[in-house]
Amino acid sequence: MNIGIDVDGVLNDSHSFNLKHAPPFFKKKFNRDIVDENQYDIRDMFVCPLDEFATYWKKHLFAYTVFEPARKSAKKIIRSLRKDGHKIYIITKRVFTCREDFAGKLMRFLLKNWLWRNGIRYDEIIFCDSEIPDSKRTACTSKNIDIMIDDEQVNIDAIVSVARVICFDTCYNQQCEGENITRVYNWDEIYPLIK
Repeated sequence: MNIGIDVDGVLNDSHSFNLKHAPPFFKKKFNRDIVDENQYDIRDMFVCPLDEFATYWKKHLFAYTVFEPARKSAKKIIRSLRKDGHKIYIITKRVFTCREDFAGKLMRFLLKNWLWRNGIRYDEIIFCDSEIPDSKRTACTSKNIDIMIDDEQVNIDAIVSVARVICFDTCYNQQCEGENITRVYNWDEIYPLIK
């Protein structure tokens, strides 16, 4: 089978990273408290304008892309899936990765390096445009993805018509359910589900 795997929120825990770093940053810098911690995006968590959002990520993006660890068992499960003959496609909307400028090249390099350092091996990586809601559906269609593992509802809604979806449980995707969607709570649940 061809298996697609998202990065942010699936291979790492981006939500926990933001809950750790964003509240003290926004309180100190903008005197702003968290409004809804069950949101995917910092802008929605703090109901903040784009300039505050950009200021937060200017300070934290490097630490996030370099040092945030992979989720427990992700490396082991992906290696087992590859050993069983499945093709692994990393399909991500990581910010800047579709750009052709220095920021795009740097972000692609940092992500590939992060995957390597965390022992996550794959057959191909596809960078999708974060500004296009159904860009992951297009990638799944072009690579004949049988199963996509994702956490963001907008992606799951777009992909479910072309591939089976394993929804990686988070507080911001509790509305994701349907005939072609299976929810998991950790990486150890994924291997037996696919096998």
